[in-house]
Amino acid sequence: MTTGYRAASRLDEGSLGLETALGLTPAGLVEQPRFFSGMVSRPDVTASALLAVADVAGTRYFDAGLARRVAAASADPVVTASGDRLRFESFSVCNGVHARLDLLPEGIEGGDVAHGTTNVDVNQPLRTALAGVASTALLHLDVGTDGLTVSTPEGTTVERPVDLPHRWVRGFAEVPVLASRMTQRAELPGPVAARWLASLPRATPGPSYHLVPSPGGLRQSLRRTSGSVHLAGAARLGAAARVARFATRLRVFAGEEDGDLASAWVFDLPGAALTLVLSPEPYRGFSGEGGLLTTLLAASAESSALQLLEHLAWEPRIDRVALGGATGLGSAEVEAGIGYLAATGKVGFDLLEDSWFHRELPWDTSRVEADNPRLRAARTLVAEGAVAPTAQGWTVRSEDHRHFVVREPLSCTCLWWARHSGSRGPCKHVLATRLLMQ
Repeated sequence: MTTGYRAASRLDEGSLGLETALGLTPAGLVEQPRFFSGMVSRPDVTASALLAVADVAGTRYFDAGLARRVAAASADPVVTASGDRLRFESFSVCNGVHARLDLLPEGIEGGDVAHGTTNVDVNQPLRTALAGVASTALLHLDVGTDGLTVSTPEGTTVERPVDLPHRWVRGFAEVPVLASRMTQRAELPGPVAARWLASLPRATPGPSYHLVPSPGGLRQSLRRTSGSVHLAGAARLGAAARVARFATRLRVFAGEEDGDLASAWVFDLPGAALTLVLSPEPYRGFSGEGGLLTTLLAASAESSALQLLEHLAWEPRIDRVALGGATGLGSAEVEAGIGYLAATGKVGFDLLEDSWFHRELPWDTSRVEADNPRLRAARTLVAEGAVAPTAQGWTVRSEDHRHFVVREPLSCTCLWWARHSGSRGPCKHVLATRLLMQ
């Protein structure tokens, strides 16, 4: 879906105006919705963290040499207003880094936060102005206009189309699932985290490390050990340099399974938090991780999602127990429904809150199956009768080959499984077997 901005975002005499595009609100689709107007408690922190999110949106990290900035109309952060906080999100051009700035209630001094999701314009003149915001400044933040602003020919009017990139939507689906499986592995005080970040290489994608928590920060290990964190492409944390001096704490998260190599880095800031999620390897974008495929197999996933959606209301923290009580769904159905909502970008996951939150993207929910070709291929295999049980498991006929799926845990003899061993989601043959088992 494509839309545009009424005017250019700008910073003028202590007033930061962020222009919005077409957005989803409780009233439905709205052109240039207004989400917030008020003061922020730490202008320098807000400006630097917003720049970090914009840095990620405009950078391709999987390139030789320094991270490359790109100029793209699609590199506009997505903002979600949740009634008590604002969340700004973006993905890198290579789709392997996800950034989110949470402007928390304690970071907002006055003004009411509305509800809804849209893109915001962060243009180059605005970036230059944000870089000069001082700690002593006063900053009034407007997210969206009231529709009465008249742009003049002197340079404030823009008619730039905004199209949410397909890979961003896929990333918005995969990242929350990866994050929900993570646990905290390390915690560093702010000054220690800043020194450690400064020691990382700048050339991209940078080396990969296995990191072990130590009194001095994070120590490099030659191999993965219990409690270690896999940092793939160290330079992909470069955007955090914008906020390192403000950080009061860095918390590091990672998955517990052997194949879970993604990591998340949460910087606690005064009145805010910046989260960077890194894909398992620099050359792997989030859009191909396949973490949702098993969840989407549940027969009740779509119907459960539709029931849950009526009760979300842009909540900053989704109470799954309360949702079950309100809808009459069991815990398994609630989880399946949330997984389906994640596949359409309608929920995200907050590591600090350890909970899902509601967001809405102007995206066709009927694309769920089209965006997951392995799932579509698995349904075709079952429909064609290509899956047959054996004493040891199942055989799956696919094109001119016969593959074998073995039991407990399910694994396959196909080339995809040999390459990834399930670390990028199940292959179509395992998915077809699971469908048949259901």
